[in-house]
Amino acid sequence: MHNLDQKISQVLCRLGEQADKERSGQATIPESEMMLAITSDTGVYFNIMLKAINAKRILEVGTSTGYSTLWFVDAIKYNNSDHAKPIITIDENPAKTNRARKNFEEAGVDSLIDVRRGTAIDVLKEMQASYDDTPFDFVFIDADKENAINYFDLVFPMVRTGGIIAADNILHPENLVAEMSKYSRYVKGRPDAESVTVPIGMGEEITIKLRP
Repeated sequence: MHNLDQKISQVLCRLGEQADKERSGQATIPESEMMLAITSDTGVYFNIMLKAINAKRILEVGTSTGYSTLWFVDAIKYNNSDHAKPIITIDENPAKTNRARKNFEEAGVDSLIDVRRGTAIDVLKEMQASYDDTPFDFVFIDADKENAINYFDLVFPMVRTGGIIAADNILHPENLVAEMSKYSRYVKGRPDAESVTVPIGMGEEITIKLRP
């Protein structure tokens, strides 16, 4: 699988197979336990992007079981970040954050990831209040869709100029498209950013911060 760290690749393969079974309906899993992960080609896309922009600090809103986080942390390792825990990931589901932590331990990267459990709005407000001017290079928004615009507004001040904010589920599945279309229109209308919809996986909105 791609040119990845071997231990990370092994965990990604296992989680990717599980996610494929969920999407195809081969596995019957309660919605609360579903991974709802990005597709593997989306993971490769972000991994390459993060290496290209030399990302050293990442924020993820919506951990689930850590599949996307593992794609990010491989890039972080490649980029030799000097931050103590270069990735912060947020989720309020205790069962999923526990599964994510186990996956990070299995991949040997738990020391690089700060898992923060709680409601994303509350955690982001706390982060804003204590922000120390160390900006994020990349933010991934993949939590409850009705708050996507709120998440964008909260993280934007903490992203460096030239940094990227990405959001998932812009084009699929159908039940999320209406909400994420609002998000897409909102970020495309901002004068301090430039945004494009990329038709990969479930559809990604890629937004670059042009100025503070």
